[in-house]
Amino acid sequence: MLAEPLDNPAKKPSHTMLPKWEIRGSDFAIFVAFLFSSMGLVSLIFQNVAAKFLVTDPDAPMPLLVSLSANLGMQFGMLASFLVFRKIIQHQDFTPPPHRRYSPTKSMQVGLKWLIMAYPIMIGINLLSRTILNLLGFEQVIQDPIRMVQEGGTTFELFAMYAMIVAVAPICEEVAFRGGIFRYLHHRVPLYASLGLSAFFFALLHANLYSFAPLMTIGVMLALAYRESGSLISCFTFHAAFNSINLALILLFPEMS
Repeated sequence: MLAEPLDNPAKKPSHTMLPKWEIRGSDFAIFVAFLFSSMGLVSLIFQNVAAKFLVTDPDAPMPLLVSLSANLGMQFGMLASFLVFRKIIQHQDFTPPPHRRYSPTKSMQVGLKWLIMAYPIMIGINLLSRTILNLLGFEQVIQDPIRMVQEGGTTFELFAMYAMIVAVAPICEEVAFRGGIFRYLHHRVPLYASLGLSAFFFALLHANLYSFAPLMTIGVMLALAYRESGSLISCFTFHAAFNSINLALILLFPEMS
């Protein structure tokens, strides 16, 4: 697949460290289709393999390890789609050049800065969203990761679950939604649209009405961190710290989740 010519590397924008991702719209459409199909397919494969090994009763609730396998499969499907797509296009501008992104240390600082700004906003949005949904009569459904943490499990299950929440999910989701979707939309549509669309798909991924608005808020802030630093390290740091804080709160105060 051919790409458009690169921007002049000497031209450094003052408002963002993130240059335009020079791929065609048709290539991006392939990436999005590949992303969501891979998520579903790999998740189903992981779930079925785990179910066969555990010899589960089809009428019984899904065991924790099967649910965990399905979630891990979805995460690995995201990462696989990104890596395969990167291999297909063979394009050097897939990652911003060094002079267009911050150093790892500076990028981590940017990620933590945006996390500090985002957290109180997210809490306010979460409270407002819950109030409105409760008034409208919706029934709250706990997200799968929160449910799995609350239910606990064996040492292996807990280790795998915490690793997925703190490390696997931040890396895979940021690569796909900020490094892929937001990266393409940035410079092509108005900023509010690129922020909103990438955050919308990020929140939609979690398939939970009560968490949708706060996750959209976090998705916007993650994209702004990436936009400032030009490095996904900012997003990894932000997302991993955010998930770690929430995991600690669930374990320490289970009645609040």
